[in-house]
Amino acid sequence: MKPIRFAPPYNDDAIVTWLDGEMESEDARQFEQCLRGDTQLSARTAELMKSHQDYKSAFASWLNDAPLARMQARLEQHLAEHPEPRASVSRRALIAASLSFLVLGSGLGYLVRPASEKQDENEQIRDLEAQYMSLYSAETLVDVDSGAALLQKGLTRTMQDLGLQLNEQQLMLPGAELKMVRILRYERTSIAQIAWLHNDYGPMALCISATEQGKTTPVQAEKRYNMNIAWWNRRGHQFVLIGRNPASQLQETAQALLRMIG
Repeated sequence: MKPIRFAPPYNDDAIVTWLDGEMESEDARQFEQCLRGDTQLSARTAELMKSHQDYKSAFASWLNDAPLARMQARLEQHLAEHPEPRASVSRRALIAASLSFLVLGSGLGYLVRPASEKQDENEQIRDLEAQYMSLYSAETLVDVDSGAALLQKGLTRTMQDLGLQLNEQQLMLPGAELKMVRILRYERTSIAQIAWLHNDYGPMALCISATEQGKTTPVQAEKRYNMNIAWWNRRGHQFVLIGRNPASQLQETAQALLRMIG
């Protein structure tokens, strides 16, 4: 059967096809390019995303807890640099546009490159991961199904996509509940996201991606989007631990994970 092709302007069938990961790769790249610059398309995609899968509980808190002032400032700066006639932007559309770098399909997330980036590839990935995690609240993870079968499914995908053999015991951390293991996409890069809900500091995640540099680096500290980060490179992978935990505690946790998983 000849595959169905899509081109702008996109209707709901095209959006759903992209969310399902069934759009032809060339069409998907064009769709993602439009998604970055089209507020109406990103807003409609966000709406269909919520109805298409049971992500309501995961995203509901974002509408209340999202940093609207920062989002508004960024949006206004973009519009000032690219002036064009526009209608008033609703609160939901503003959030949807600001979240257009992340759209979740059927069990698979897509991290979309911001319009302008000057960092190297690995730094870009850390920046996107930190921005994504800055939108998490405790409510984002509290109702996530963290059953053994789903965790194992995520671990299996991590092995398939990244070649990392991990088990649930390696991911047990004091004072934190393991909630989720899944694969995200950044363009053609697979990112394993391992998420915990910390008793005192809320969501915390370890994001793992392959790096072409292949070098080994010690645990290093950063702060992005008011999130503390501890990251290191080892055996061809970048490991990025992100949370609202104090920097010193996050460093200790990173060292513990380094000993357990590499």
